[in-house]
Amino acid sequence: MLLVPLRMVGLFLVQLFVCETPFLFGFKPRKNFPVRALAAVSCFLLSVVGITWLRLLCPRNPGYVLSHLLGIAYFVAIIILNALAVWRVCDTSLRGALFAVASGYSIEHIASRLSYLVQAWVYHGGEMPPFEEFFVFDFAIPVVISLTFYFTLILKGIVRKTMPFNDSKVLAVSIVNLFICIVVSSFEQVRGGETVPELMSLSVHYLCAILGCTLCLLLQVGYFKESELDEKNRLLFQMLRMEREKYRLSQETIDIINRKCHDLRHQVRMLEQQTPEERSKSLRSITDAIHIYDSLPSTGNRSIDLVLMEKKLLCDKYNINFTYLVDGSKFSFMDEADIYAMLGNMLENAMECVEQEPDAERRIITFQARARGDMLYISMENYCALQVSFEDGIPTTSKDDKAFHGFGVQSILHIAESYGGNARFFLENQYFIVEVLIPIPSQA
Repeated sequence: MLLVPLRMVGLFLVQLFVCETPFLFGFKPRKNFPVRALAAVSCFLLSVVGITWLRLLCPRNPGYVLSHLLGIAYFVAIIILNALAVWRVCDTSLRGALFAVASGYSIEHIASRLSYLVQAWVYHGGEMPPFEEFFVFDFAIPVVISLTFYFTLILKGIVRKTMPFNDSKVLAVSIVNLFICIVVSSFEQVRGGETVPELMSLSVHYLCAILGCTLCLLLQVGYFKESELDEKNRLLFQMLRMEREKYRLSQETIDIINRKCHDLRHQVRMLEQQTPEERSKSLRSITDAIHIYDSLPSTGNRSIDLVLMEKKLLCDKYNINFTYLVDGSKFSFMDEADIYAMLGNMLENAMECVEQEPDAERRIITFQARARGDMLYISMENYCALQVSFEDGIPTTSKDDKAFHGFGVQSILHIAESYGGNARFFLENQYFIVEVLIPIPSQA
């Protein structure tokens, strides 16, 4: 008695896994992935067998409403168990896992209803050859639909690492869509199509379900883009603020130098009459004004200039020896917000590390960026006396060590990968080093 329901739910789980797999590409596996995957899948399947058995223990005819409520609860339980399994295997939050599973269920719902629709029109409720039923309608169509959504809606967000799996609005739309799919499925009529009225009724029902789920998925994609634009706007606003600050500092510096130049002819005459201490003070005042002007970076790239100006001022404030050699023209192919975010995070991590060094002579940061053949080479080095642990080549953090916060490191890695490059983090001779290699497009 248990085998028939298990065969049906097993087929559903295969289709669900096929349809949610594109979203799982956006997650990184957790440590000890094979062991975790085996344990999670085993627990998930045993749990599904358990709730299927419990469902069979319920009265056969509990009433129209109660019967549908039990069906809704059954599928909700499967979705929650599936999300828990994904959460234990993939490096994501529970909300991210729930989003992936809910979106996968929406695609599965579209694929299964399209399959039912084709079956109704081709076979009119009659018997189908087992091969066609399983490989074409139960497997091939879900795979095709899943790949279609992957390449048209999902791939760009995953490749650029901008898919907001934990975004509240996206998650809310996914859950609402999931609930609608489950409720509609529990109340939909049994497949038929022997007569023209039945065939038309089924067609309308399935087309409405397909269009509804598709619209919800398109809405999710709209929120993907909105979230990405919000982040870029935030960075661009910050860049604009820094550019205004740079302009203000530049104007103030020019005013200082103009005043010094105006007074210089008078001071030159006075230098001969001043004491050595007064003469040294006057010369230092002129030198400081020129030094401020020289400290304003000019690399050939506006975004890099803004980052360097901001961080250079902070380094001077905290007595950090910061040197750089940058060819900003080589960054022309990159988005300004990406440049600002990646270099800003690299410098912030380096500064947070060296600030903890009590010896001022060891507060050293070296930054260089140049072309190496057809590759853009970026290197950031800073003195680091801390014990840094790595997991899968990524520096990890703890509550006692905030120097390498996870978000900044992941941002650097994701931006590099979005341009077809890679980032490397390592510790060598008490220097923490970040190296980024990105291919330069031929037209750049």
